[in-house]
Amino acid sequence: MASVAQSAPATPPAPSAAADEIRLTDAQRMAILNSNTEESAAAARGEQLGPGLAGRGIHGEVGVMIGSNGSRGIYGVADIPLGENAGATVSFESSRFGYPRR
Repeated sequence: MASVAQSAPATPPAPSAAADEIRLTDAQRMAILNSNTEESAAAARGEQLGPGLAGRGIHGEVGVMIGSNGSRGIYGVADIPLGENAGATVSFESSRFGYPRR
């Protein structure tokens, strides 16, 4: 007795349903890789290279606090350079202080 699964024709896989997926040809991929420089890669990451611009990356700190009676907290701050003469500072804090049990 022949099996139905063995006699069914093979179907090609369905195309990807992701609308934001872009596929490059090998030639396009090589053109991108060959045109990259250290400066263009740094610009894509938001960094700036050049004289006088050292240290212009994102800097910041994060920390945590743990205390008695269930006290706990977390905080963070980041300084973000914007262009050559501007910047933004972003910070957050969340804490919960425990109280003595009765």
